[in-house]
Amino acid sequence: MGRPSLPSSLSATRIVVPGAPVAVGQVLVPKEASHHARVARVREGDRVEVLDLEGTVGLGRLVSWTGDRCLIEVESLQHDRGEPPEPLVLALGLLHTAAFDWAVEKATELGVTAIVPVRCGRVQGRIASPRRDRWNRVATAAVAQCGRSRVPRMHELVSFERLLAEARGGRLVAHAGAAMPPVPLRTEGAGITVLVGPEGGLTDREVAEALDAGFLAVPLGARTLRAETAAVASIIVAQQLAGWLD
Repeated sequence: MGRPSLPSSLSATRIVVPGAPVAVGQVLVPKEASHHARVARVREGDRVEVLDLEGTVGLGRLVSWTGDRCLIEVESLQHDRGEPPEPLVLALGLLHTAAFDWAVEKATELGVTAIVPVRCGRVQGRIASPRRDRWNRVATAAVAQCGRSRVPRMHELVSFERLLAEARGGRLVAHAGAAMPPVPLRTEGAGITVLVGPEGGLTDREVAEALDAGFLAVPLGARTLRAETAAVASIIVAQQLAGWLD
């Protein structure tokens, strides 16, 4: 007996062509994106997906190679695949580079539509330097890996006070010892904002200010989590409370 075939979304090589129009028919893939297909050893007839990172995924096959560019026959389109039904924002206290990179990657895989680095009281001054270009690259790679269709928007570093003032929809703040908020979480069609503190967490004053601003405290269990782990757990809990994982 042969090995069972994988679903097309798992077996297809994903080729990212940011901003390029993706439509049914033949697409001559740019050189840089074609290089990825060659490194992945995509051969004529192999299944591929073409992502524009703006919500459209073209499903098809590689037809031929023309020099250093490949020709793709797009057979069908999918729109907003893997995206949440409403905006899902992660507001995360700024972390050191490796930890924030990791949080960006995992948050992208879990479906966040925007990531907002926040300057909180316990953010360390020596690491308070956002790297949006780097985070965009991390997120783009994560989108291609996980099969969703959009890259989350990377915001500029904002103050804690501005984050509280601008957050909309269902608002949650990770806080040890809190009671689980009521289900389902009301989003009013404006999505969810999940607020997670930096290393050391939010200060008691910041938690109180978040609650006063309409955030609901959400517990993440009895263990002390790293900030990046808390971000991942909070995203999952938020979607469960909103009924998005049913």
